[in-house]
Amino acid sequence: MALDKKRKKRKLRLFPFLLLAIAIIYSYLGTSQVSVWLKFDEVRASLSFFDYLLWVVLTFYISLTVHELGHFFSFVFQGVKLRALYITILVFHKTLKGWRFSIKPKLIVLLGGLVVPDFGDIKNDDEYQKTVNKFSKALIAAPIVTITFLATTIISFILSVIFIPNSEFMGIIYLITFYALPINLLFIYSFTLSNSMFFGDFVAHKKMKTDQTFALAMITQYSMFTLTDSELSDHYIWKKSRDTLKGLQINSTQFHTMILLSYIDGVIRRDEPLDHTIDIKINRIPIRKYLRDEQGLNLIYDIASYHYFNGNVEKAYKLFEDIQKLVSSKLDSKMLLYNKMKYMHILHIEYQDQFLSNKENYFIGNNWIFEVLVDPYEMLQAHHEKLPFREYSSTVQLEEIEVNIEEEQKSDSD
Repeated sequence: MALDKKRKKRKLRLFPFLLLAIAIIYSYLGTSQVSVWLKFDEVRASLSFFDYLLWVVLTFYISLTVHELGHFFSFVFQGVKLRALYITILVFHKTLKGWRFSIKPKLIVLLGGLVVPDFGDIKNDDEYQKTVNKFSKALIAAPIVTITFLATTIISFILSVIFIPNSEFMGIIYLITFYALPINLLFIYSFTLSNSMFFGDFVAHKKMKTDQTFALAMITQYSMFTLTDSELSDHYIWKKSRDTLKGLQINSTQFHTMILLSYIDGVIRRDEPLDHTIDIKINRIPIRKYLRDEQGLNLIYDIASYHYFNGNVEKAYKLFEDIQKLVSSKLDSKMLLYNKMKYMHILHIEYQDQFLSNKENYFIGNNWIFEVLVDPYEMLQAHHEKLPFREYSSTVQLEEIEVNIEEEQKSDSD
């Protein structure tokens, strides 16, 4: 692990020098021949500020589209169906009636693209492993396409300088290369980056091949976008989640959380059998670590539902109270209110039919990104149903109460 980190740091340190070397070579080729420079100068002089901006946007979209098509066609060539192709605000998505196109201006905040596969039924280990392999290949295909596109652009420019330096198109070719070079180098650099929420394509490809937890979390996440629901597939994914959790030392990372949410959802909403090994692990979870973000909060609330469903009503209500005391105040206030009212309703603490009937009260988070594929409001409403009622009672020692009453009456008479 330490050697891998050192190698990664060395690669990152080499990146600025690589960029500088390419820039120097590129500038030399563009300026060493007067005829080439004059053609570029003619084009440059004819462009306004908005023309330059247009070229930036155009080059960005071309580069992004080429990259996302790398993912797209890799899935197609492997026989995987597709649900959607996002190119920033442009969305091509498949419905039961065929492909549709829509423009979603809000998606501009993503500043990127996305390909959503439809893996269909996954009913056994063989089908699952094939799906993981296909996903892994699609992840690495797009970076290869981007690198090839950049190399082709640079080679085309060099060949143009050598063989057609006096061409009327040299200025345009130079301009295209001028923008394509930094944009695609930034893309390539981003493939090596990762954090708790984002994984570049190089990183994700490696984790799909080496990290079974990561792979299962990805397959579980994307399985929600399939056009045809399958109980057999849902059951297999749940079993895979159960078997994975049994061998895990559960922590608060998002991938462990996603798998645990999948397991609990199967137990309380699809009547999957409770596993006692996992039950012990769930009871040992330190809830404070999870109450700092949306996904962790959802998990702890679902654990309260899990306790209630299994008849541990007192434990469920105690956990609900602890959540209200310990949850981070930095989280979105609308999200906190929505989850509180929702789980009060689900756990039979206080029915909130009126609150939950108003969609304005819902907190959909980042699910709006996929609203062309699944209705986020319907998805939330499906989890508003109250759990089967469990009696909550405690033993009352009536004999002691009667004795105390008799003693009080006696002392009053005295």
